[in-house]
Amino acid sequence: MARTQILVVEDENIVARDIQNTLRMLGYGVPVVVSSGEEAIEKAAATNPDLVLMDIELKGRVDGVAAAEAINDRLDIPVIYLTAYADDQTLERAKVTEPFGYLLKPFDERSLHAAIQMALHRHRMQMSLRSLALVDELTGLCNRRGFFTLAKQHLKLARRTKGTLWLFFVDLDGLKQINDSFGHQEGDLALVKTAEILRRTFRDADIIARVGGDEFTVLAIHASDDSAQLMTNRLQENLKQFNAQKGRSYELGFSVGVARFDYGVMRSIEDLMAKADHALYEEKRRKKRKS
Repeated sequence: MARTQILVVEDENIVARDIQNTLRMLGYGVPVVVSSGEEAIEKAAATNPDLVLMDIELKGRVDGVAAAEAINDRLDIPVIYLTAYADDQTLERAKVTEPFGYLLKPFDERSLHAAIQMALHRHRMQMSLRSLALVDELTGLCNRRGFFTLAKQHLKLARRTKGTLWLFFVDLDGLKQINDSFGHQEGDLALVKTAEILRRTFRDADIIARVGGDEFTVLAIHASDDSAQLMTNRLQENLKQFNAQKGRSYELGFSVGVARFDYGVMRSIEDLMAKADHALYEEKRRKKRKS
């Protein structure tokens, strides 16, 4: 079984070495020890540890609370604060980031071990409950609630970083006809196959969800301004390859609406979805005129 990996963020060298040695003696892995908030954010993204032990008072522009907030927003890694400060103002700032523990220096080995075990257990329970509430049981994709939960976090981050986001609204065409002609079990299989095509088309970092009966959405993260057409072409090519398989009783068809997040106009994920939904409606109208 792989050892639990813990990122240590501490700007006092002697204290950092003591913590590192204690953790290793307790059986934990320590991939790296850093001394600043900026390094903490960078190394958390690079090493993806199971937990972060974070000193609050750090030198530089980013203190421990700000670093913990960034790590929580982007990576969902549990954080335990290690600090010699317990004033009300510090506690209030720390509570906003919803830490998984708060240890006052100096602390002993037993207290550290107990805090880590409780934090890891609590995080596992949260992840388990979250997956039950946020995942579509049939396809394994995010459900509507899961999509909105994750998408709102990424829109918040995109506003800060001025990153580009694209939203794809995808309808599985003719699901009713598949259900009527081949039965609901085959209709469910068509939805599962649609999810597989979407996974093959988009990246692991993108948020793919089934938000309705035959409706799917994809929020493409860190996408370039000109990538929407490339992703649409890749989706159509993957769909074409799927339909070309031998022994298929019917073909899958998609209608797609695409919208780019516009900082100056859109204030929410609902605004972005409304724009993509309008583009999808126009796509369906074009299809009807051709038929």
